[in-house]
Formats: sequence, structure tokens, C-alpha cells
Amino acid sequence: MADTATSVSKTAAVNEADAPTEVADVASGGSRRKLESRRKLLNAAQKLFIERGYHETRTQDISREAGVGHGTFYLHFDDKLDCFLAFTEAASNYLEGVLKEPSGQDLPLAESILEIIRRIFTYVGENPGLVAAALLDIDVITTTDSKGRKMLVDQWADSWAEQISNWEERGLVAKNLDKRLVGYMIVGAMKHGGGYAFRDDLDKERVVHEMTRMIVRALQAN
Repeated sequence: MADTATSVSKTAAVNEADAPTEVADVASGGSRRKLESRRKLLNAAQKLFIERGYHETRTQDISREAGVGHGTFYLHFDDKLDCFLAFTEAASNYLEGVLKEPSGQDLPLAESILEIIRRIFTYVGENPGLVAAALLDIDVITTTDSKGRKMLVDQWADSWAEQISNWEERGLVAKNLDKRLVGYMIVGAMKHGGGYAFRDDLDKERVVHEMTRMIVRALQAN
């Protein structure tokens, strides 16, 4: 009887010891599946937003393209705008990094802007359609979602404004500029001018230099 009780006790102890590992394995597997389904949805969203645009893409189209049930979409995103903002996040992070990197090198203004625009053009060339789709016109869609996140065009304008403030502190640009307004003007010029350059297959290096001259003049004008 004692041996039986001891055996049962040992078995229970083993099961209790194993249980957390089993639960962790199940949870880990569930997390992997969730991450995989989110990855599929974001890849599908990127494809459709680039090909069709925001308004012509429906949430059920994204689910179908991703090969998952439509209910799965709402396990990851609140709505189409939430998914769109997740889609633009990668572009936003890259563009913000591009704007910050040259500033740490204390380059002259023209050289710094030239390097920024050159990197952006390289990124756009490597990711055709992505930036154009992500830079949705602010009069077409609400500029913030219910969580207070900004659209890429607003984030990018703010990043330019921050960079212009850094240049102002170094005495490289005119004082008292409306930096955020100038940021939006630069974003608009790059979106439309860059779009024209890529559509008509213009010499990219020439376009980079032309844009650099334009921005430098605007920033240094009194």
C-alpha cells in the first residue's frame, strides 16, 4: 500500500513537473501560428495596397490573398486602417532612420540632403510602389486612427521638421521657418517629383541633385 502511494505520489510529481513545459510548448506553438498568420496578412496587404490602392482593397480581399479565414484578420487588426498603418510601419521606420543617420555626421547642408534623398531613392527603387502606396494623400483618409497613430505622410513631415531644427541649431538654414510646413512641402515634392522620375525613367542621380538644390534654396532663403 505504501509502495503504491509512493508510486502515485512520484507519478503526480512527474506530471506536475512536466505540465508547465507542455503548456509552454502549446503556447509557443500558438504564438508561432499567430505570428505566421499576421505575416501572411501583412504580405497580402502590401501586395493589394500597392496594386489596388487603399480604397479598392477590402479586408476580405486581404484575408483571401493571405489564405486565411476572414475572422483571422480581426484577430490581428481592428479594421482596414489598422492594417494599413501596420503595412506602412516598415517604410516609416526606414525613412525616419534615413533622416537621422546623416545628421550625426555633421555634414554640410547640401551634402547631408543629397545623401538623404539618394538613400530614399534607393529604397524606393528596391521597393517599387511601397512608398507611393504608403504616402496616401491626407485629404483622402483620416490622418490619425483611433489609437492616435499618425499616417506616414505626417510622420515623415515631422521627421523632416526635426531634422530642419537640427540644421537651424547649426546655423545651416534660415531661422524662424515653419518647419512642419516645410516638412510637408518636401514630402509632397519627393512624392510627386519622385513618382514622375520613376515613371518616366529619368536619370535618378540627376533628379537627386535637382531636388537637393531645390530644398537647399528653400531652406536658406531669407
